[in-house]
Amino acid sequence: MLTLVLALLGYYLSPYGPNAAEESPRKTTNVLSGSFYLAEVTRVADGDTITVRNRDGATHKIRMHAVDAPELKQAGGEQSKAWLVQQLMNKNVKIVVNNTDRYKRQVGKVILPVEGCEKRLCEGETDINLKAIEAGHAWWYREYARSQSSEDRVLYEAAEDLARNKRKGLWQQTAPQAPWQWRTEQRNQR
Repeated sequence: MLTLVLALLGYYLSPYGPNAAEESPRKTTNVLSGSFYLAEVTRVADGDTITVRNRDGATHKIRMHAVDAPELKQAGGEQSKAWLVQQLMNKNVKIVVNNTDRYKRQVGKVILPVEGCEKRLCEGETDINLKAIEAGHAWWYREYARSQSSEDRVLYEAAEDLARNKRKGLWQQTAPQAPWQWRTEQRNQR
């Protein structure tokens, strides 16, 4: 009898219990990889990090997946941020979550959705991560290529090559320094 009571108690308290489908609007963690949600951009921190407010009113910090924009104190950093502000500030976006990073930010693809689309991805939507690379305001972050679809890897690599060849954005500089190299230098100078 005690075993049955403990088993039932465990079930009711577990994430698989009868209330598993209910979610608190305040719950902001444990977003599954591949999930998506609609939100409004409320802040642009730099060229690859934004803050959004979802339909439930919860805020999430988003790190754009597979791109790396110049840091604000780095050459091109302010321009990269200004470009992203122009593209996204106060606009509705779709966040397609890839994972959560060590800073508790959701890492994902930021999409400008088409009207009426409630699916994960719809024809005619704009991938802002890709557009940042195309405009020359971010590098394709090859370190994370394995976590991209093969289609996105091809698109992101081609976008960076084209931006570099056309000398767009940060590629106007003679020898632009990749943000990951700049961050390493900054850490080593401390």
